[in-house]
Amino acid sequence: MNSKNDIEPLRSLSKEEYELLRWMFEHGLEDLRTFRPQLESIRAARSCKCGCPSIRLDVPVGAPQGKDAGETIVGDFAGKTQRGELVGVLLFQKAGRLIELEVYSVDGQIKGDSSEFGLPLIESMTLIVWEPIPGRPEAKKSTNFPKNE
Repeated sequence: MNSKNDIEPLRSLSKEEYELLRWMFEHGLEDLRTFRPQLESIRAARSCKCGCPSIRLDVPVGAPQGKDAGETIVGDFAGKTQRGELVGVLLFQKAGRLIELEVYSVDGQIKGDSSEFGLPLIESMTLIVWEPIPGRPEAKKSTNFPKNE
């Protein structure tokens, strides 16, 4: 995740970005749902030059704030792109405002001649569930992260 280095100017969310975020709010954990009112006013800009579709998010001053429970990541999902690439999707917040939608290759197996890949298909999305590791209260493990087959 980059800092506020402007790679692109702010713009409205694309239809695909909007629908992905809407789905994440509807299917995410309760804390993530508190950020749903920000969706209508979010502006976005590409945040990375690696070929991923990650975007930084800009929520205007005065927009309703989501629950800031001290966690930076408020949404953790996985899915597959149209080309079948397994990707992780993280949604970050800071001080009750969404700041980044990060989409990353899980296994580096990007198909085609380019390092670019797209957003995951909504029908392939899965909420990633984490549970504590016994004897290590500061550590967690995923119970359902999908594997690329």
